[in-house]
Amino acid sequence: MALFDRFKKQGKTAEGNSETAAAFHPDLVDFHPYDTGLAPQVLSLVQEYQNRVPEQKACGRDEFIALLAGISALRRTPGIPGPDRISFTTLPRCASPEDETACRAHLEQVFGITDKRSLLDFCQQEILCNRQYLDFVAFWEGRPPFALDELNEQALAFFKTARDFSAQFYPIVGHRGYLAWDISECMGHLRSGYACGLLNRDEFDGLTEYWLDQARVFKNWGEFAASLLCGELYWDFRHDTKLPELNEGLNLYRKLVSILLDSDSAWGSGMWYVPPRD
Repeated sequence: MALFDRFKKQGKTAEGNSETAAAFHPDLVDFHPYDTGLAPQVLSLVQEYQNRVPEQKACGRDEFIALLAGISALRRTPGIPGPDRISFTTLPRCASPEDETACRAHLEQVFGITDKRSLLDFCQQEILCNRQYLDFVAFWEGRPPFALDELNEQALAFFKTARDFSAQFYPIVGHRGYLAWDISECMGHLRSGYACGLLNRDEFDGLTEYWLDQARVFKNWGEFAASLLCGELYWDFRHDTKLPELNEGLNLYRKLVSILLDSDSAWGSGMWYVPPRD
């Protein structure tokens, strides 16, 4: 079957790896991770960071929003100042009407984003991955959110393949899953929307508050980076990327994440936001 052919020659099949999986996770149900070689690469970066975790420093709300969108800051978006011109803790604004026009044109041409509604629709339809991961976890832990016989043949085949692909990351991210990917990418698009005026300040604050609350499940940037990398791999997988290209995507995002983890002005600073108590 084509879905399985993506990994057949690259590692053990889901069934072939079931004994090892069962030994480490005896209480999980239908836990048959693919052995693609991707998870150890993520784990090595996390372990390297754990040896040099900086002391946590308090930071403000806006600074933390900017840090959560750090990957976006490393990308070149027309009209938005790059990291060579602003810090990773700054929320940029387009400097001129011409820059606003350039940014809006980019968002429309690349993502189909023209206003608040289309921005939210894009994030919902094209970015979010963690809700699928949480479905997989629910099945593994014996509390399925729906019956598999509700799915047609094609949907069932994809679900099982996606579930077994995701299983390789469960020992690394646990219940945090792909949440950092969702946070990082959505914050990045909200950052762009605010920079060019598609979102006013009140809209921006209202939309980012949800993701700030979600980020509380992470204790440090090492955990966040692991979740982001696993989410990126799943996002590529979901778009039918084959294994050689999955490694290419992982290599790119490892470089981006490493830049942020190594920078004293970004994740490497240890800055972390703790919301004020009510």
